Amino acid sequence: MNASWWIAMIAVSALTSGRYFHAADGARILAMMPIASKSHWNVVDSVLQTLVARGHHVTAITPFPKKSPVANYTEVDMSRLMPSGTSLPWDMVLGECSVHNNLPYLSGRHKDMCRVVYEHDEFWRIIETNKYDLFITELLASSCDAYVSYYLQIPQIVIVSSHVHTWYHHTFGSHMNPAYVSTYHAPFAVPENFIQRMVNTYNYLYSHMVFKWVDRESTAIGRKYFGPDAPDADILMKNTSLVFINGHYTVDLAKPLLPNFVNIGGIHLVQPKPLPKDIEQYINDSPNGVIFFTLGSVIQLETAPAYLQKAFVGALAEIPQRVLLKYDVPDIGNLSQNVKTGKWFPQRDILEHKNVKLFISHGGISGIYEAIDSGIPVLGIPLFFDQSHNIANIVHWGAGIMLDHKTLTKEIFLNAIKEMITNYDEYKLKAMELSRRFKDRPKTPKEEVIYWTEYVIRHKGAHHLKTAALKLSWYQYILIDILIVLLLIALVLISIIILILKAIKNYVYNLSKPKKE
Repeated sequence: MNASWWIAMIAVSALTSGRYFHAADGARILAMMPIASKSHWNVVDSVLQTLVARGHHVTAITPFPKKSPVANYTEVDMSRLMPSGTSLPWDMVLGECSVHNNLPYLSGRHKDMCRVVYEHDEFWRIIETNKYDLFITELLASSCDAYVSYYLQIPQIVIVSSHVHTWYHHTFGSHMNPAYVSTYHAPFAVPENFIQRMVNTYNYLYSHMVFKWVDRESTAIGRKYFGPDAPDADILMKNTSLVFINGHYTVDLAKPLLPNFVNIGGIHLVQPKPLPKDIEQYINDSPNGVIFFTLGSVIQLETAPAYLQKAFVGALAEIPQRVLLKYDVPDIGNLSQNVKTGKWFPQRDILEHKNVKLFISHGGISGIYEAIDSGIPVLGIPLFFDQSHNIANIVHWGAGIMLDHKTLTKEIFLNAIKEMITNYDEYKLKAMELSRRFKDRPKTPKEEVIYWTEYVIRHKGAHHLKTAALKLSWYQYILIDILIVLLLIALVLISIIILILKAIKNYVYNLSKPKKE
């Protein structure tokens, strides 16, 4: 075989392997962020920047503009038109985001974003002057943004910034059995007794009914801006090609997901960087280790109820560990010398330090994955949304403890810290086991995003991945029509049997009846 033959074979191989990718190479992608929440944006932006780094061109409608330009990345800045979801008062957040109000709250914020975007001249300019291959949005609590992909006649991918919202199971034909799959708000990883199954079933049905009620306005929004003949919003959402889930079965337990549900949990994780010298020295010089304490970026901790702040300050004063506490104001009364406060800390980098023993967290999914990735035990104090469920998963795997902020006292908080520090080796072992499973994947989250995004583009929406259940009505899905027919057949058979028995009885009676002479 001569050299020209080998060159020809290499060329054919290159064409063959390249053909599979070039259909999606350099795709034009439009993305939209439905809520001004930094933690949500961290997940969505990680997906978008992964695609940008791959060579795709992304236009993002977002309230979080970049500080400096990024190649192949264009922004429509919505930061002045959307209310911030960062550093809010305790009472405001806990009131609006209660278990029974958070779905209406989220849906309201989502629909407000749709109205703001659809009223924005820049939105119409970019969709009228550019051709796009794909639309990406966050799956939150409304279907109003599905009209963008409908109008542009392009496939739609949605990103869930946590595990899948219970109220969307019906939309995608992916119903989960509440007998063993916990709902979005469940404070347990899996329902383990009758009461928990009952609560889980109630949450499941409640979520679906409330979502149907609060999202009914999405169709009106869509038809106002995209024409009176536009389809129902729920129908458009069912046309979604793919769902990226910021979750993973090693943490959130195994469940029967459809092929177009792809786990990308931890996609926001970045390579840890060296710590600032003052923080690194503070951690290194702690002979008993360090505890990192934050309740996230949404709530201002200094606005928490007095009983909670008193419990935190009192308990931290009685432990030998040093504490890094995220606190927005520079001074806390009666704070002990072993606590260092700051408005911001490099959380990811801190959790990677070998002298950090414990992470006290509200249970936001981004921080939970950082702790899991670093193998750090978690003491959780969940506040709202999915945080109870996130902490419950950690507890399920033996890597943490969950406390209730409504009943928290100094003694409860202090005893929980002592329990985890005293039995540190046990909690650390479980945390490291969870970390190893979480990292042990055939493809990284970024590789999953690249492959499946390009797969959807290559296969023009990849609608073959969706379940045939989407074509069924609710009564067909749960076999009501079949059960009715079977019941009717059973009733007919029973009636026939009764008639036959009556006939036999009459026949026997007539035979035994004395004949008249």
